[in-house]
Amino acid sequence: MKTLFLVRHGENIWNREHRLGGWTDVPLTPLGRVQAAGLRPQLAAERFDAVWASDLVRAWKTAELAGFAPEKAADLREINFGLIEGRRWESLDPAMQEAMLGFERFRAPGGEATLEVLERVSAFVDTLPAGRHLIFSHAGVMRALLWLSGDLQIIPHTTVFVYEWPARRLVEVWRED
Repeated sequence: MKTLFLVRHGENIWNREHRLGGWTDVPLTPLGRVQAAGLRPQLAAERFDAVWASDLVRAWKTAELAGFAPEKAADLREINFGLIEGRRWESLDPAMQEAMLGFERFRAPGGEATLEVLERVSAFVDTLPAGRHLIFSHAGVMRALLWLSGDLQIIPHTTVFVYEWPARRLVEVWRED
């Protein structure tokens, strides 16, 4: 059994501007840095067998500010938004917005499909040994795993989702008050 502690990175400037960040390496905002540091007391009492982060700066910097030195993994990256990378949410066609929110029917033009993200992330998690793994990543990655458990939802910054694998079961959610 693997217990995954899935953490979305802190806010970055494109989040604030409602832009699709995908694989663009956008740094944390000052608020995002505060959010990341706020994870430290929440996670300090926990024991982890390994700590992982997407190789994009917003994820691994969140891990560092939370007090961890993660192993970086490209497989934990956000969806590649291809031709719509950097576009504002409100500029997207309503049908594309609906497909993105519904998850399984979305494919970014010139980029990845959400089901390809799920395949990439599932393959990564399958390679992990049994134990407790802290993973700093992105909303799309976390939504993919939650979709498997039938619990698709919006992922706020620095929220921790405790998830069992391969049972594909959401155990609990930790949100900053």
